[in-house]
Amino acid sequence: MKVKIDLKDDVLRGRLKRIVQEVGFLINESADLVVTDRPRNDGKQTILISKSLPEEIPEGVLDVIDPRLPDFLLRNRFRMIKTYLKFPRGILSYLEEEFAKAKRYDFPLSVIYLFFESEKTAERVYESIQEILRSSDKIDFVRKNELMIILPATAKEGAQRLLKRLRRKFLRLDWTKQTFFEYGIAQVEDWMESVEDLFASLESSMRRL
Repeated sequence: MKVKIDLKDDVLRGRLKRIVQEVGFLINESADLVVTDRPRNDGKQTILISKSLPEEIPEGVLDVIDPRLPDFLLRNRFRMIKTYLKFPRGILSYLEEEFAKAKRYDFPLSVIYLFFESEKTAERVYESIQEILRSSDKIDFVRKNELMIILPATAKEGAQRLLKRLRRKFLRLDWTKQTFFEYGIAQVEDWMESVEDLFASLESSMRRL
């Protein structure tokens, strides 16, 4: 996917250029997605960089990002934006909707993140996981070898039990060689104000299994 970085601040432009390239975007002037610090009205999808949320978000703005966020949160944000662009009603939309419900109604919500050593492993796991999830749960790719499972109405303990079931299922797969994966589990907590806070908790929980 192609993105154009259109910012007045040279230092910030260089920082975001590096981050979006790490996530997998291509930098291109003719890109349809524009990262900018000023509203545009040219029909292109826009990521607005702003330290404060505008009273009225211009049409075409997919997200408003605070440039003061640390690099790892910005990477997560752009990864989810990339996923959203590929799957407009995919994992990002679902997570945002469920996060809002969890905060509004005080419902539990947990997320499992899985990182595999290869794309083929992730694809096989994706296919095998589907049958043991509830209809309200959602699994999708964040990147080719990364999966995210969203578990509405599920506390962290429930997510940990599911992970144990998943691990038993993984061990029954006919691997051609020894494999490993990394995982993280996080639950929406009272102090969290946004999905970015949930991502931060998920990042700090990463373990190898």
